[in-house]
Amino acid sequence: MIAVLMLVLGAAAVPASSASPACAPPPSEVLYHGCAGRDAARVLLVPDDLPLPAASGAPSVIVTAAYTGRDQRADGAPAPVGIAVIAGRVIGRTLARMDGILMIDADGRPQLMRADAVALSGTTWDLQDPTLRAAFLVAAGEAGVSAVQSHLLIIDGRVDTRPVDDAPVATRRVFYQRGDGFGVWQSAEPMTLDQAARAVAADVAPDMALNLDMGSFNFCLARAEGVERSCGLNAAGWEERLSTLLMLYRR
Repeated sequence: MIAVLMLVLGAAAVPASSASPACAPPPSEVLYHGCAGRDAARVLLVPDDLPLPAASGAPSVIVTAAYTGRDQRADGAPAPVGIAVIAGRVIGRTLARMDGILMIDADGRPQLMRADAVALSGTTWDLQDPTLRAAFLVAAGEAGVSAVQSHLLIIDGRVDTRPVDDAPVATRRVFYQRGDGFGVWQSAEPMTLDQAARAVAADVAPDMALNLDMGSFNFCLARAEGVERSCGLNAAGWEERLSTLLMLYRR
């Protein structure tokens, strides 16, 4: 698995020669590092946005995004856990007990924020307040943004986890944001969430980092130079079991 992963990373990572001076090349644990102003992000709603977008010559990666719940949407499709807005379409209205929001604006620019301080349309929204949450969902629909919920592991440059006795270990995948851009980090071996948070902090020193769904929903495709490789347990053909996917790509 690790040997295969290294091949994927070598193909998908942004080469130092193509990165701007302000966008440092990523370490090997990073599946994809997107440079601010050049690369973009998109949340795909499953199955509505299938088939997957066609691969281009530029590097891209598609991974599992929000947690997929046991409940289904009204149309019988898998439902994401928590707040979920996809390109202005409100899918989930209930705030889950998770403190992070990944928002992507209509131009594909991602931003990680605390759920109690979400900036949109000149207003900071506390989604813990039911009235403000309802108003935020209206504003998100009007702005055409995407927003999904998960656990923040790093907030304002500081690790926001702690060691827990007998914590479960698993391969971890984390979306991170820092001054020069954003990306997806994946652990080379199973670890706890606290260990993952500290490893991300050491590897890429992000301002913010958010846990992505893994476990049995470990979907990952890395694409570069016309070659598509699996970088998770599940690849093409398995995505219909998920509720959302996160795509990072060069515009």
